[in-house]
This record gives sequence, structure tokens and C-alpha cells, in this order.
Amino acid sequence: MFPTISQNTEEEARLAVLHSYDILGDGLDKELGSLVKLAVQITKTSKAYISFVGRDTIFIKVQVGLSNTFRTISRNSSICQQTMFFDDIFLVKNIKEETDDRLSSIALMENLSFYATVPIVSAGGKALGCLCVGHTEPHDLDQFQKDALKTLSAQITTQLELRRQTADLQKQKERAENLANIFYASPEIHCVLNRNIDILFINEAACERLGYDLKKSLNTSAWEYCYIEDRQRVLCEIELGLKQGKKQFNLDFRLVDNNKRLRWIAWSMVAKGEFWYCYGQDITDSKRMEAEFMQLSYVASKVNNGVVISDGQNKVKWINDAFRRITGFDLDDIKGKPLADLIGGPETDWAEIENARKLTSEKKAFTVDILAYTKDKQKIWLSVYSSVILDENGQIDSEVEIIIDITEKKLAQQELEVLSTVASKSNTGVTICNHSGEIIWLNHSLEKLVGYSLNELMNKRLGDVLSTPQTDFNTIYLAREKAKNRESTNIEVFANKKDGTPIWLSVSNTPIINNQGQIERYIELITDITQRKLVEQEMVAAREQALQLSEAKEMLLSVMSHEIRTPLNAIIGMTHLLLESSPKPEQIEDLNILKFSSENLLSIVNDVLDFTKIETGNLHLEKIPFDLKHLCNDMINSLQVNALKGNNKLTLIYNPSIPQLITGDKTRLYQILINLLGNAIKFTSNGEIILTVSLVMKNKDKVKLYFEVSDTGIGIAVDKQAYIFETFTQARTDISRKYGGTGLGLSITKKLLQLYQSDIRVESAEGEGAKFSFEIEFEIAEQTKIEVENKIEKAAEFNDKKILIVDDNEINILIAQRILSKWGLNIEHAIDGYKALEMVKNKKYDLIFMDINMPGINGFETASLIRKTKGKYFQTVKIVALTGSSLHNEERKLKESGIDSHILKPFNPEELKKLLTRFLS
Repeated sequence: MFPTISQNTEEEARLAVLHSYDILGDGLDKELGSLVKLAVQITKTSKAYISFVGRDTIFIKVQVGLSNTFRTISRNSSICQQTMFFDDIFLVKNIKEETDDRLSSIALMENLSFYATVPIVSAGGKALGCLCVGHTEPHDLDQFQKDALKTLSAQITTQLELRRQTADLQKQKERAENLANIFYASPEIHCVLNRNIDILFINEAACERLGYDLKKSLNTSAWEYCYIEDRQRVLCEIELGLKQGKKQFNLDFRLVDNNKRLRWIAWSMVAKGEFWYCYGQDITDSKRMEAEFMQLSYVASKVNNGVVISDGQNKVKWINDAFRRITGFDLDDIKGKPLADLIGGPETDWAEIENARKLTSEKKAFTVDILAYTKDKQKIWLSVYSSVILDENGQIDSEVEIIIDITEKKLAQQELEVLSTVASKSNTGVTICNHSGEIIWLNHSLEKLVGYSLNELMNKRLGDVLSTPQTDFNTIYLAREKAKNRESTNIEVFANKKDGTPIWLSVSNTPIINNQGQIERYIELITDITQRKLVEQEMVAAREQALQLSEAKEMLLSVMSHEIRTPLNAIIGMTHLLLESSPKPEQIEDLNILKFSSENLLSIVNDVLDFTKIETGNLHLEKIPFDLKHLCNDMINSLQVNALKGNNKLTLIYNPSIPQLITGDKTRLYQILINLLGNAIKFTSNGEIILTVSLVMKNKDKVKLYFEVSDTGIGIAVDKQAYIFETFTQARTDISRKYGGTGLGLSITKKLLQLYQSDIRVESAEGEGAKFSFEIEFEIAEQTKIEVENKIEKAAEFNDKKILIVDDNEINILIAQRILSKWGLNIEHAIDGYKALEMVKNKKYDLIFMDINMPGINGFETASLIRKTKGKYFQTVKIVALTGSSLHNEERKLKESGIDSHILKPFNPEELKKLLTRFLS
């Protein structure tokens, strides 16, 4: 009955493949355990296990229903060593009727009457072991059950392959690390960064040049070493380049060495996959030479303070942009009018203004601080520095006023001393320069600000003295060129004080023009803006962190959507198939509960995974008629099993006066109640849980209902009740460890109730149970009977239409084949895009179901290749995307690839039938 196994090289090759999967290692018990449980459910047996056949020993990886807890048995004591080589399932309906003594080895599962095995074969065709099922009574399997066992066996092999591939990737990583050692001896800087700019590799030369510890530098962010003022520039250049499709960048920016000194590095950076490969050369000396050269250029900037020029009669004839920004007045508002008359107001000190006008008439310069008003009547403190320009006859030709917004600095400001055009004393640094830009006077505030005295700066350019290799000399050069052209300028530059302390300065330069139209002198107002620059840099870092968190969240939601939908597809698909396979009468109710729960779970999952949809207000309630009592009964029935596990009594108290049909969002109400009931069951043992639905108000059109979920469980401390509805928050620190859960359910419940214009209330005390309640107002629906159908209406024949299913998941193919074959369709399948292209070119199909996420070429690419093939058939054959992931923002890809429609997995047979009718009828 069984073949003889020869001890030869083939057996050695088989054992080598088996051991390559590391079957004794951890990490697959959960996945394989789920498949073994599914085998028991599908075959309607009581016992199952997976055996891997070694040289002398059989290893039992997972088991269900066996009384023994052994993990290994002798190879000679099991028939798995023979049946693993079978091409088909080995099945014994009644062991007691068999005469072959070798079947006695099945006694390892005592009292078995029925036994069946299906081989587990590697991707290369090597026998590894068996998936075994057994029953204590005589039994048999139908063809569907046999096919399902074969599919489960293939899934076991898939899990083993995934595990081995992960191990192989780890080995590849180790080889890459060995290769990296070659670069440690390089005299130049080499490093490898990940997508988050964390340092994965850096050679010793880099650490020697910068003075950092090699080991401590690994896994730290490269941004920590980049000079903070260069980060935004570098980030912008990289982001712009990546958007334009660039993969290689040549950038110069500064690093901070271990002694806090700045070093210029010329970088060559290449993006490949998830990594950045970087090569750097120290160019500090060349940059220093460049800086010294740039110090010879002129400085000029546009004043960031207001400037107003008036004629000899004190009427405004010109203002600059800064004045517009400060006061809101433009030239049309103020031209030809006295300045004070426009900016003055009820609380303005008019005595100060009259005194200022008197000084002007006496041809004297002055400084005055006044409370003024903007165009929109907002109060603002202004410091006005005024000087007069005389004509050839000694009469007032013009009045120049420099205006500074000192609203936030009023208490700290001192009087400015400005010689010639402007003379004042202030906390703001002031210099007066000759027509060549060389300093001829400065105030005490500037001496305190930079540490240099007037004697040290006399006849020198301030930018030449204070500049460092890190100063942006191009900005200084452009400002000086503008100043030569009589333009007021304002720049922000990095500099060093006399003692070497770094400082950021805002320099406002105003040229003073004489009667011949030539530049007579310059006035510079200089402010320390170091603190503001630090705040700006912190904002850039915060923005970068927020972008990274957003990307991580989007990736998590995408992965979770696919991973949750995949098992749901199997559950829902199998449920529909079992309901159509003439189940026993006593099984129908159980299957209906399973169908109800799984479909509602799918609906809830769709919105829970996209929690931001609730937070941003993009989730809207449906308004459809539904039977509330039927919904409550379904929930109670579906939760009875969980309640009984804790020896709890689960009860529904329902007011019979409530109308049978109401209008609302059935799924959201289900989600609210199932969260509350689930929590009550989880935190209650040997107690009682009650769902109460009462009538609060009823009129012709509307009804207000009171919902209450009470339990006799562990309760909630009074001081914890205020924040149990916060996201990821639980009442006690040990709740998650003892009872499970994430703390998200009550947060979702509260947000959903807010959509109903309602709120949730809680009454509880620790150790005395809990009561959650809320009220919702519904519209009363037309009281017509709603039929609840448990079976899909028999589909019309589709006249032997030919369907091609393209999917790399065999369970998905099995479910689709079982459903579609009942409707008279001829079904064929392809496991990837390459096979699909071959089949479509050799045979004509009426409809193609195309999985989107497949290895090799995905569904979009496969559909696009079909449409590009010459011939009318390839342009007109209907293609429907069959996917387990939401196609959010994928409409463009669908259209471009030529896909006609799509249907989400898990798919509802009724929806699938409508789609077939649409395309095949």
C-alpha cells in the first residue's frame, strides 16, 4: 500500500531543503496554527496537526485536539514518511475495517476511526511532511474539502518560504556589512543613510576629521552634525531634486565637529532604494579663502524700518514698503498730507508732535516716540527719527523720517543719537558711513552688541570685520550693489562678535542723497535677531518631524488595510460558500451569525483603519430604514459565546413600543453598541451584562431612544472616568496586560455619537460594575416588512461565458471559482501577470478579474500591457480590478491602465452577480 523509501542522494537533498526552513525555530506557530484550525473546521473533524519528516524523527509543529503534548515521534512509528510522497490525499474512512498492520501507527492519536493526510511539498517539489486530520468516528471528505486541504497545504509551504526568505535577507545584510568594512580605511568621508537620514554606516576617516566617536555616531541622525543654519537649504534642494526625478546630488554644506567648529564638506549623495550613499571631501580651507575674497565686496540692504520723506511744508511725498507694512497706509492714502495727522489718534501725545514740528521748523533733527494708529485703527508704538535736508538757500527742502515699530520693545528702547541726518541713542545699533560705506560714527548700543569700539571700526566696513567663513557673502555683495544704486536695503547675516560669539544680525541700510543726487552717507540700523533665528530653525525641525509622522501613519493604514482584508476575504467567502452548500438545519443559524458578524466587522474595519476620516469630519451618517430589534438580537446572539466564556449572562431588555423600522446608520449604531457590549463582557466575570433600549419620546415623525449597557464587572474609578474616552487611554495601567485592547474603542464610540448630536455618559465605581448610556433621535421609517435573506438569489445562467481570474492567492482563487462556477461560468486562473498575458494572447475571455497587488508585474501593469497589444479583442475585453486594498486616490491609475471597473475583496456575491450581469448580459 505504501512505497519504499530508498536512502540515497534524493533523500539527502530532501532533508537539506527541510532543514533550510528551520522548522524547529520560533515564529510560525500562530500562522500555522490558524491553518490547522481551519483544516478542522473545513473537514468537520476533531483533530489535526502538521508533521515534518526528518531523518529519524517526525516533528509535530502544531496540533489541534490531540490529547498528547509530544513534539517529536520516531519516524518509523508514523505513516507520514510514506504518505508525504503521494500525489494526492491519503484517506482512511474507518481504520477498524482496514487489515494493513502499518495503519496501527495512527494510534498515536488514540481512538481514531478516520484519518487523512495531504502532502506538504516545497516550492522545488521536495516532500517535507503532511497536514493530517482525524476523527473519532468513521468519516469521509467531499471534493470541496479535499481541494481545501490541498490549498491549506500550499499555504503552509508559502509560510515556510516567507520565513526562509526573511532569513536570507538577514544573511544578505551581514554580507553588506562585511563589504562596508572596505570603506573604513578610506581617507575621505563615506557614509550610508536610511530614508530618515539616520547614519547606518560611517568610516573612520569621517570620525577622525570631525573628532566624533565612531560607535556613538551610528544610528544617530545626520542632521545632528549638520550646521543648523544649512539644514533648511539642504532639505529644500533635496526635496526639489527628488520631485524632479533626480537621484544624485552635489551639495556643499557645513558640519559641526566635536570641538564645535564648523567645517565645509563637498558632498556627492546618491539615492538608491531606501538608502543614501554619501561621499564627502573637506573643503573648509577653500571656503575660507572664498570668504576672505567676498569680504572685499560692498554691503547694501533694504531697510526693514519705515522711511517717510516730506517736503518743506511737512507734507508727505514718498514712503517705502516697510512703512506700508507697519501702518497699513499706502502712498495714495498719505501723499500731500502731514504724517502726524494721519497716524495720530485719541491717545497720541500731541504735545510731543507739536514740539517735533517746532524743531523741524527750526531746521533741527529730532527723535520722538509716539503712540500712533494704523490704518485699521490698531494702536502701535513708533519711534520716529527725523532730519531735515536744506536747499542752497538754507531753507528746508525735505524732511527724512525713519520709523521703527517699537510696540513690543517700548520699555527696553533707549534714546538714539544720530549725527547729521539721524542722531539718537537706542538699544538698536546705529552706524553712519561715508559714501564708500566706511564707518565714521557708531553708537554705544552697537559697541555693546558686537564688542568693537569706534576706534577699532573707524574707516572699515562692518561686514568685513564681523564676517566669518559661514557668512553668506553673496547676500552682502548684492546689498552693497543695491546701495550704490541708491536703494535702501535690509539683510540678515551671520557674524561673529569680537570675542568669537556667533550672532545673527538684521542690518537696515539707508543711503542719504545730497542736493546733487549723489550718495553723501549711509545710515545703518543693526538688530540682534539670534533668538528669532533659533525659533525659525525649531519650526523647520518640527515641520520635518510632522511630515515623517504623517508618512508613517499613511503607510501603517495602507498595510493594515491590506493585512486585515486578506483574512476577512477567506472568512466571508467561506461563509457564503458554506451557506450555499446545503448546511444542516442546526448549522444555518450559526453560519448566519458568522456572516452577520464578519460583514459588519468588514464595514467597521474600513472606517477604523481610516480613523482620520472621523477626526477631519469626512465621515457622514447614512439614513436607511432598518429593524432595530433585529439588529439588537443579532448582536446579543453573536456575543453569547464570548459571554459564556466568562460565565456571564447576556440579556436584552427592549421596549415593545419602539417602532419596528427607524431610519439611521445601522452600521455606526452597531459599532457603538458592539464596542460597549464587548468592553462589558471583557471586564466582567461570573456576572451579568444587560443591553437596555427604552423609548424616551415619540411623535408622528421622530422617536428618541435611550440606550444603556450595564455590567457587574470591575468598574471604573471615579478619578479615571474623565479620560477613558481619550485615544489609546485605559482606566488602569494593567488593563491592556490583563484584558487586552488598545484603548481606541471608547474614543471611536464618543466620536460616532457626536455625529448623532449625542454624548455618552458613564456611571461607575471601582469594583461595582459600570453603566454607559446615551440618547439618539431617529426618524420613523415607513413600517413595511423587511425580508432578511440568508441565501443569495440563484443567479441567471451566463451562457458558458469564459472568465479568467488573475490572483497570486490560491484561497482567493478557490473562493472565486466556487462562487462563479455556480452561475454557469467557465473559470480559468493565472497566478501572476506574466501567466495572464500568455493565457490572454492564446485564448479569448469574456471577462478578466485582475488582482492589483501581485509580485512581478502588478495588476495595473498587466492590464496596461493587455491594452497595448494589437487587436480589437485586447482593446475591448472587460477587465475588473479585484483587490483587497482600498483604491483611494487610484482613479487615475485605473483609467490609464484600461481597467473598466473594480470590486473590493471581501466581495459580496450579490454585488459580484450585479457586476457580471452588467458586463456579460
